[in-house]
Amino acid sequence: VGGSVSNRLLATRAWRVCNFPGAMNASLAHAMAVLTAPRAGDTLLNVACGSGTLLIEWLALSRARRAIGCDTDPAALACAQQNLEAAGFAPEVELEAWDAGALPLPDASIDVIVGDLPFGQLVGTHRQNITLYPRVLAEAARVARPGARMALLTHEVRLLEQAAGEFSDQWIVREVLRVRTGGMTPRVVLFERSAV
Repeated sequence: VGGSVSNRLLATRAWRVCNFPGAMNASLAHAMAVLTAPRAGDTLLNVACGSGTLLIEWLALSRARRAIGCDTDPAALACAQQNLEAAGFAPEVELEAWDAGALPLPDASIDVIVGDLPFGQLVGTHRQNITLYPRVLAEAARVARPGARMALLTHEVRLLEQAAGEFSDQWIVREVLRVRTGGMTPRVVLFERSAV
């Protein structure tokens, strides 16, 4: 399945008061949120939350019991805070300076995980991603409840495929979508946490 998302659609989001290098297109974030089948009362975790686009688009579809965005970049978190305030969701979201590979969360506590993983271009490097991607999938498996949904976007398709293979007993790949955004063709991968 292929799709095309135009950057022109960013202008239609009145809440985008802060843009950040590598920020996700809002229309793509909306599509990713829809893929996770949001349900009222879900506990949502957005790893590598950047400017908050995925958080905002997900919360526009459903109210979460708890919504957490984490990123290691203080500038990204400040940008996310501004966008969340403009969207009216700031009171509902906890923004944390957490490493996605070492989350201070209890086991099996999250229903939905979303993330725009570093592509190794504007953010991060390929060498960093070689170790980051498996760490993220392992930690996500630890904090996810059985049946939890996870949607991740990356242009480092082969790296994510390799990491998914390492954790195939914990994460079932439900769908892989090839999308076009910013002149690139990354993939959105929808996972489900197995009951094992």
